Amino acid sequence: MTRVVFVCLCLVALVALVALACPPTAAASLAPGDFAAGLALPEADGTGIHALEVPVAVYEKAVRPDLADVRVFNGAGEAVPHVIRTVAESREEVRQPVPFFPLPGKESQQPGDLSLRVALQADGKVLSVDAGSRGPSTQASSYLFDATRWQAAGPLTGLLTLELYWRSPASGLVTVSLMHSNDLVHWQPLVDRAVLADLSYQGSQVVTRRISLPSRVLSYIRLDCIDCREPLLLEKVVALAGQPVAGDPWQWTRLSAGQITEDQGQRLVVYRLGAKVGVSAVQLRFPKANSLLRAAIEAREPGSGTWRQVVRSDFYRLDLEGTPLVNPMATCPPVFATEWRIRAIADHAGLEHSGSLPELELGWKRQEILFLGRGQGPYLLTFGSAKAAAETVSGQDNLVLAAVRDTGSESHIRRIKTLTPVTLAGDQALQPPKLAAVSWQKIVLWLVLIAAVALLAAMARKLLRELHAKTD
Repeated sequence: MTRVVFVCLCLVALVALVALACPPTAAASLAPGDFAAGLALPEADGTGIHALEVPVAVYEKAVRPDLADVRVFNGAGEAVPHVIRTVAESREEVRQPVPFFPLPGKESQQPGDLSLRVALQADGKVLSVDAGSRGPSTQASSYLFDATRWQAAGPLTGLLTLELYWRSPASGLVTVSLMHSNDLVHWQPLVDRAVLADLSYQGSQVVTRRISLPSRVLSYIRLDCIDCREPLLLEKVVALAGQPVAGDPWQWTRLSAGQITEDQGQRLVVYRLGAKVGVSAVQLRFPKANSLLRAAIEAREPGSGTWRQVVRSDFYRLDLEGTPLVNPMATCPPVFATEWRIRAIADHAGLEHSGSLPELELGWKRQEILFLGRGQGPYLLTFGSAKAAAETVSGQDNLVLAAVRDTGSESHIRRIKTLTPVTLAGDQALQPPKLAAVSWQKIVLWLVLIAAVALLAAMARKLLRELHAKTD
């Protein structure tokens, strides 16, 4: 029995020897040289919280789509806490109906045939408009909008847009102008020319019903048709207002057409995206005016052979009397894909030939990097590293966001605008690190340890057999 205990102690000592001979290797800390590229941040220092918008170059070089291989280093080569967050839209849209009153059209405004009576309340609100004439009756092609209603309401101060709904005339196209006044007598130009459209052609639609206004308008707005062949029959007018958006919440990249093929009579145009982004908006930019295309936008994930439809919509660019009409962008859930293509479903002068192929615009929500200034500069933003992508960084995002929240310093964040490209390790940093070469001393040590373990195992087996023999 004593010999068994002795063997067990020898095994324990051997295991301890192995642990001492081969201690766990601590992961080497990251350095700027572990990254493919960087951007110098000369405006950053060791105080406060800094922020910068994620440049497209970062998406193109990053190994991981979630940008986990992005770091910010100070002048001493130490990584400082940082977080990447989506830039939120700051606009809260408010909608409110606008009272409107029909007025005689310009074609009936001859001297002596017009009688106009406007009844106002004490606060200037329009009660009624009576447009009488001693000549033949005409339908309205001009309207009076009562802006005092929304000016009196706090949330709508600073009207931005009017949204009009009407019974579509046969042409489906209306050109209007806007004037504004404080006393219904003296009028000033507000919008010289605006085009409203509600067109349909072979199942495709072009709808434009909004007119953007200056941030400040007077109490009354008058809409006049310009060369209206048919009366404009308004049914509803809505005012849209709110806090202006702090910059475009979308970040865009524009792709040129690549390979062109056909599948079952439908033309396919392929595009390639180099940035690793979650695309959530698409748009087509036609090189020629009066282009119209019904298309499906499809995408293919990296390493996948299957195309899937992202959006299906009508895309157009119409130039009407110098006023461009462009379809609104199409949105979708975030898609991470490198290959994109257009599948033309109904081509109405949108893909005539290779010389007029549209560019594909892909958009994603803007992101920004927040980091804590800690230590002396110069500061460096680095990105593109297989080594950094393999690491997990926990707690940094909570630390930075908690600092912003608890100190109420959101409005005091220092925005960095100056970015200077810096070449670091290049594309070799994007490759997974190779296994380190094993020295011959370690090989000999492991062979000795394995032989010792085998010898001890044989001795233990022999002792067990002897014990069993004595017991029998």
